[in-house]
Amino acid sequence: MSNTKKRFAAGLSALAVTLGSFGLGTAASADAGTVGPDQPDAPKDGSLTIHKLVGNQGSAGDGTELEASGKPLADVEFTIWQLGESSGGTCTAIDLKDSAAWDGIPTGSAPSTSGAVSDDGYCLVDAGTAKATNAAGELTFDDLDLGLYYVQETKAPSEVVSKSAPFYVTVPLPHSDGSWIYDVHAYPKNKVVDAPTKTINSDAEQGGLVVGSTVEYTIDQTVPALNAGEKYESASIWDVLPEGLAYAGTSSVTLNDAALDAADYTIDPNGVTWTLTDTGLAKLKAGETLQVVFTATVTKVTENGVIANPGSDGNEPGYGSEFNGGKVPGETTPYTYWGQLKVTKVDQNEKTLAGAEFKVTAKGSGACADTLGNQTVISAGKSGSDGVVLWDATEPASSPLGLFVANSDTALTNPTKAYCLYETKAPAGYTGAGVETVTVSAGTTATTNVTVKNTQTDGPDLPLTGAQGTLLMVIGGLVLVAVGTGAVVTTRKRQAAQG
Repeated sequence: MSNTKKRFAAGLSALAVTLGSFGLGTAASADAGTVGPDQPDAPKDGSLTIHKLVGNQGSAGDGTELEASGKPLADVEFTIWQLGESSGGTCTAIDLKDSAAWDGIPTGSAPSTSGAVSDDGYCLVDAGTAKATNAAGELTFDDLDLGLYYVQETKAPSEVVSKSAPFYVTVPLPHSDGSWIYDVHAYPKNKVVDAPTKTINSDAEQGGLVVGSTVEYTIDQTVPALNAGEKYESASIWDVLPEGLAYAGTSSVTLNDAALDAADYTIDPNGVTWTLTDTGLAKLKAGETLQVVFTATVTKVTENGVIANPGSDGNEPGYGSEFNGGKVPGETTPYTYWGQLKVTKVDQNEKTLAGAEFKVTAKGSGACADTLGNQTVISAGKSGSDGVVLWDATEPASSPLGLFVANSDTALTNPTKAYCLYETKAPAGYTGAGVETVTVSAGTTATTNVTVKNTQTDGPDLPLTGAQGTLLMVIGGLVLVAVGTGAVVTTRKRQAAQG
């Protein structure tokens, strides 16, 4: 073995750990037969290819290309600096063709910043070159001069909670089989925050059915794993509520179904953000589920009737989470749908009627009952002078009545919900209309308009007047005249017979 390799052999495994972050995989064959950097036919430059993956650190790699496991991570930026030694105010690159240079190659972990390489006796030869990984999670620094390099992950996507540690690497890199690797492969892995999920209470669990009622949301977040030696410095879940919703209150905050103490978190209702305190952070364990359950008040019926709550980065309506500065928007989108009911009271001639009283109930699986009975009343209303029913769900009473249509963890197409409309008191002198089934669609543009007609009640018979009465009186008079005339004729006949 050459003197160069003898001097480096003791530190080879330790340097592999500084690459360390290398992932576990099946190695392809090394670049066998390649000579050392001090040989006449040695390559003049090399490369470093970084394969960025999501997952746990595996065993140290050896610089060869691996069939590594893990999800590729794009848009991760790495910066590479060539290292040298300072002499007379000049930073001169380490010459790996000099066997003595290998004596000082670092065998431990690299410092956390490029500026700290001076602690290991090095200086920065250049300003550094930065590149970002592609969709396959890969980047390559080509045409690297032979030498010692410091590599640092300088930027990462928002969901990264633990960056890979910086590392030293030589180009070329000695391989344990006696060859030299001029095209080095590294597999640093990141720990990321899995996207939280959000669900809404089911239709059956929906309590209030008028605008002003609340819906209940549940956000579940898996606690991310960290690299060895790291701890949870910050953790929060946020939900910027969209138009039509207002934060009402927090039902529970739990970790693996165990309630957290009130001192374990704070709540910013304007956010809405739940932030763990130091005591809460100390309870976190990777893989457990942090859950927030809260309620929001429905404040209005939107134009299309749907109120969606998607994932977001916290700058627009939506929800997400943050751990140690790594942010990730939510993965699922729950929906709540609301519509409107407008009732107008008229008589059989389409004339509006005031004073009619109505009540609305939820419709069950069967038909609406003929009578209200002891059913739960959602809202009561009374028609005004224009015949429009004003509902007591608001103060003051108003129209139309905002009503619940549906909740869903996925988008619905044209959802509807049926209600029972009872006229409990008709205007004086009119017959009540009874019960009517009404179907409410989502949105203000699909307002359900119902016109309830009342028939005027029949009154008692009155004495005959007018033309018919006069005719009868004439006929009666003629009868009386005829009877009188007949009586006179009969009397005269009797007198003539006697005389």
